[in-house]
Amino acid sequence: MDHDHGADTFWLEAWTIFSDPAHIIAELGWTIIQDVILIWLLYGTLWKKVILPRLHEKFDREHKITHHHDEH
Repeated sequence: MDHDHGADTFWLEAWTIFSDPAHIIAELGWTIIQDVILIWLLYGTLWKKVILPRLHEKFDREHKITHHHDEH
């Protein structure tokens, strides 16, 4: 019976990394950075509130589009 010790070493190392508290904290930190700063701040604020409305207004002017809610 030939047993692959390389696979055992791989899974042992993977479990060690997966269960290491320092690694877990680092992963949580990067998740917060990505979710909060990149997605919420940049997409939610910068893209949706600043860039997209300006592009929408420019497109409307170029194509002479008037929205009903703009007449109020």
